Amino acid sequence: MAIRFLPVNFKELDIKELRNRGAKAEDFKTLIDEDTVVTHNGKIIIVYIKRVDEDMSPMVEALNNIKYSTSSRTNGLITTSRIFGYAPRNLLRNHPCRAVSLASEQPDEHSVVKKYADVASKYYRLHNPELAEKHLAMTDENVKDNYRIGSSMFTSGIVNHNNPLRYHFDAGNYKEVWSAMFAFKKNIEGGFLSMPELDIGFKCSDSSLLLFDGQSILHGVTPITKTSEDAVRFTVVYYSLKQMWSCESPGDEIQRMRMKRAEIEIKKKINKSE
Repeated sequence: MAIRFLPVNFKELDIKELRNRGAKAEDFKTLIDEDTVVTHNGKIIIVYIKRVDEDMSPMVEALNNIKYSTSSRTNGLITTSRIFGYAPRNLLRNHPCRAVSLASEQPDEHSVVKKYADVASKYYRLHNPELAEKHLAMTDENVKDNYRIGSSMFTSGIVNHNNPLRYHFDAGNYKEVWSAMFAFKKNIEGGFLSMPELDIGFKCSDSSLLLFDGQSILHGVTPITKTSEDAVRFTVVYYSLKQMWSCESPGDEIQRMRMKRAEIEIKKKINKSE
């Protein structure tokens, strides 16, 4: 497989200004749509595979069947998505570490999406074996098997459905490792992933894969234009949440939450009696 090596430098930009608006195709000079390894100071920071070798049709079928939810993010942007994999403890909602709702509501689709984490891991290991092994070792050491996606280094993920995401940095992942993003397009114009600090964008072609550290590289999605009624753009992002490091076994998680709830009820009774 012939692959292009592209050295880049980080530009000085007004990050605060960029994070308050959507991405534009004019924000970068180079649109990448071929197999490319992006380097900075001799270090590999991004890998883009225009089309993976594996059959992705089961994934596409699952994505089309998933029931998505629409919500408003803190920046006001309306997005349609669904998370998969595992979620950390949520004390406010009295939720233990757990598999997300998609696992019980649509188990077949959830299983298919999880399966392709191994494909993402394969390309991760192929193009940056040192970082992939570091990432895998962090998961092996800190995350119980109950909360990892298959044999991969990832714990969690999200499916985005036609989302022109504003510029942002990812949050909550392990430090200095990569996430993996598959993209699927049908009758779509635009929807490029823009990285203005590097002056590059990625076309995110159908069945493409992008590997990069979304916590350290600002990124956003340019406007999405549908050219037919059935047009669609999906991205499937696999990542590793550091909060999963504190998760105990499922049984211990449930016991912990019961004890926490009992403590709260006792405090309520004490406060009422005072």
